[in-house]
Amino acid sequence: MAGFTDGKKTFFSSIVENIKKVGNFGMAYGDLVVKNSYAVGVTEAQFLKKGGIKDESFLFGIRKADTTTKQYIAYFDKDFKNKRHYVQGFAQNPEIEFILDTVCDESIVYDDKNFWAYFSFMQHEDVDKEIYAQTQKRYKEIYNLFGFNQDISAWHLFRKFLVEGNLAFEIVFDKKGKSIVGFKEIDAASLVPTVEAQPDGSFVDIWIQYPDNPSLTRKLYDSQIIYISYAKGGGTASRISYIERLIRSFNLLRIMEHTRIIWNVMNSSYRMAMTVPIGTKSPQKAKQTLGELMSIYKEDIRLNTDSGELTVDGRPKIQFFKNYLMPSSPNGTPDIQPLPGAGDATAFSDTKALQYFANKLRIDSKVPVSRFGREDSGSEGTISFGADGLDMEEIRFSKFINRLRSIYQEILMKPLWVQFCLDFPHLKNDYIIKSEFGLDYVKENMFKEAKEMEIMTARKDQVIKILGLKNSEGKPYFSLQFLLDRYLGMTAQDRIDNEKAKKEAAEKKKEAEGKEGEGTEETKPEEAAGEFKL
Repeated sequence: MAGFTDGKKTFFSSIVENIKKVGNFGMAYGDLVVKNSYAVGVTEAQFLKKGGIKDESFLFGIRKADTTTKQYIAYFDKDFKNKRHYVQGFAQNPEIEFILDTVCDESIVYDDKNFWAYFSFMQHEDVDKEIYAQTQKRYKEIYNLFGFNQDISAWHLFRKFLVEGNLAFEIVFDKKGKSIVGFKEIDAASLVPTVEAQPDGSFVDIWIQYPDNPSLTRKLYDSQIIYISYAKGGGTASRISYIERLIRSFNLLRIMEHTRIIWNVMNSSYRMAMTVPIGTKSPQKAKQTLGELMSIYKEDIRLNTDSGELTVDGRPKIQFFKNYLMPSSPNGTPDIQPLPGAGDATAFSDTKALQYFANKLRIDSKVPVSRFGREDSGSEGTISFGADGLDMEEIRFSKFINRLRSIYQEILMKPLWVQFCLDFPHLKNDYIIKSEFGLDYVKENMFKEAKEMEIMTARKDQVIKILGLKNSEGKPYFSLQFLLDRYLGMTAQDRIDNEKAKKEAAEKKKEAEGKEGEGTEETKPEEAAGEFKL
């Protein structure tokens, strides 16, 4: 795209110009905030302390990172690739896979049409039905261009987002730069955000890909890039991905498991101690001789932490009988006796310590403990829809899922907004319209639904009670509409949808009554008499 066309007068030039304009859509307010700001931001301070910045474009880009850029930029973390490689392997552990699958299954839920989210757009006075219908159509096109309608790639991308913490895509446009025709996944660690100064003194957001490799370097405008990150930028210390918080508790749990395995293996053998007279040999010579003999019985025990396989001297076998040879005085006699087990067997047979670290891993995962199943039966328990079944863990888990969804929706919302600006350029700087763009995720959290239904029922009962209050004249003291707005918890969009449904129901009722009236018209006597005659 732009990286291949800079400085070249080809038929792609129009694409570059259109994309550059799209990159400026809605950015005037952000530019004013940066230009009129007097304070020193967190990111800006880190560079100013090192000796100042002479490049105006670079300084503007840093200030923008402190005001409008919220993502964690993987390129600036020099150790990010090593971290990513580690967490990719870490995610292969069965316990971590179960946690990831649980979070992904809760976040990305498919309906019968293979949709996991629908475009939600609050009706706006400046947006007529044709624009609304066109935007809905564009959303489905973008959804299909990602291939989300054909498979479960959205689920896998969400899982990758939880593991690596970053996702990046290129938005590919047609030859005229007017319509989005596809997407290409790219390495998030290869992108660096900056700005490009324009002749009129303004700045355009751009991304530089592989800036350290001239043969791969590309310049892409912000309207060409989708970039989401789990961690927040701006100098705030945070984890790069979701599963990074699980590393410590999981490794401690694995160590506790391994100590018990090794202890049981080492103490499962029947051991014999043999005291052998050394005669006239010097103690040093005797020890050397016995050392050579003991090397024959020396074992190399290895536990494969990935497969769980145990090998002894390279063979998948355990020797259940061991002999120990010890030197004795010259005049002694051979002595053979069994040795008792070493250590306290009770400490390693007790599973409370294992249970503690297993629970710690579950707590760190933010997944409700009930989702892991019961220790005694192995089942995942039962679900209660009453108030007593609304565990606080489920409520917190639902809020956590909503936060993840809020980040993930950018992969559909950004290209949709870019396409909206291309289709309706007169609305490109309307921030109210942009703020009303959102996704309505397909949900399957029965605990949250039960909570909402109980809350709605309680609110309804309260409205009825308050509505029953009468004044001195016997009339209701409160307005029903006021009570509905104040206590029922309906949003502005809920009221609009409700009025729309009532209007449609009234029209259908009127139409049905009209048809019923036509059927009850008086019939002429001769028609009635010969109605069923040939």
